[in-house]
Amino acid sequence: MDTSPLTDLLTRLITTSSVNPAHSNDSNITGEKRMADLFVELFAEKGLDLEVLYPMGPDRPAVIGRSKVKNPTKTLMFEMHLDTVGIADMTIDPFEAKIENGKLFGRGSCDMKGSMASLFHALTPERIEKLSHRGVQLMLLGAPDEETGLGGSTKLAAEGLGADVAIVLEPTQCLPVIAHKGARWYEVELRGRSGHGSQPEKGVSTNAALAEFLPLLFNIHQELVKTYSHPLLGSSSLNIGKISGGQTFNIIPERTCLQLDRRIIPNEPTHLFSEQVNELIKSLIQKGSLLGGECQLFSETLPFATDKDSSLVKALQQSITRVTGNPAPCSGTSWVSDASPFSQTCKEILVFGPGDIAQAHTDNEYVEISQLECASEIFGDFIDHL
Repeated sequence: MDTSPLTDLLTRLITTSSVNPAHSNDSNITGEKRMADLFVELFAEKGLDLEVLYPMGPDRPAVIGRSKVKNPTKTLMFEMHLDTVGIADMTIDPFEAKIENGKLFGRGSCDMKGSMASLFHALTPERIEKLSHRGVQLMLLGAPDEETGLGGSTKLAAEGLGADVAIVLEPTQCLPVIAHKGARWYEVELRGRSGHGSQPEKGVSTNAALAEFLPLLFNIHQELVKTYSHPLLGSSSLNIGKISGGQTFNIIPERTCLQLDRRIIPNEPTHLFSEQVNELIKSLIQKGSLLGGECQLFSETLPFATDKDSSLVKALQQSITRVTGNPAPCSGTSWVSDASPFSQTCKEILVFGPGDIAQAHTDNEYVEISQLECASEIFGDFIDHL
């Protein structure tokens, strides 16, 4: 298939490696600085004012490009993450950007350099100028460290970076995602008393207490599932990611630890689960099944939800319909994105881009070129009618 300015741009982005440092020790491919440098070049070509920040340290920049508007009446932000996941076990050359059967292959093609290319292709100088004449300041943001916990966006949002309306670029098959679950990770520690395995009455086994604890833990989760639901996201989920405790056959375990992953919906009060788990632990201590323990929050990614009737959602839906001729139903997802922290600093926000999330992070990652072209048209129409 012949290349085009759009696929040429995506090729340029893919061949600029930006593997998250947590996913590889190879300094030749890791870090966001190469992508940040390319963003500086691309933003300068579009006549944007540049700002480089370092939320994750000196070698992992964030890049902001802003259009030149005096006294803007509205700010429009497009947010992108600069990093990709690693390349171990990939079955294709991750940085070749090969085109075959209407698909462009390479690490980041789907998640989410394809979205970058579609947007940049749509952002002609004429469109940027028209936005400025309407008093709309365009802001493009490339943030680091999305793939290991939204580190860059979380720090930038905590410093107050935001906009009136924002579109976070991710593969959504060119349909608006207006909600996703958050993630709350907990560490649970159960404490007892060690002793010889032949005399269990002289110790307090935390693994024995675990047998009591687990069914009651799931009861707490199920009661929350019954009580709270979301029209797009369903209910919160619970995964026990790790259990560790004990030393060997004949020693009574004095410490058992669990790592829990809850994906929570926006309307469930975040404090309820840990409060109830701690009450459960107290009850086991009172029974003598444990000597101590607690459930503590290890990390948190907030859920987000935008009203389906908001002006931003309606405007994007109308653009999708004008370009494709089809309706544009909203959806929610269980995966998280930089929309989580920026939902705290942006008045209206959604997630949108070309490609299928099922292709993200795969060993033969690709994006369909028809999706790239469709997304670019939608971005252009959205900007024209904003």
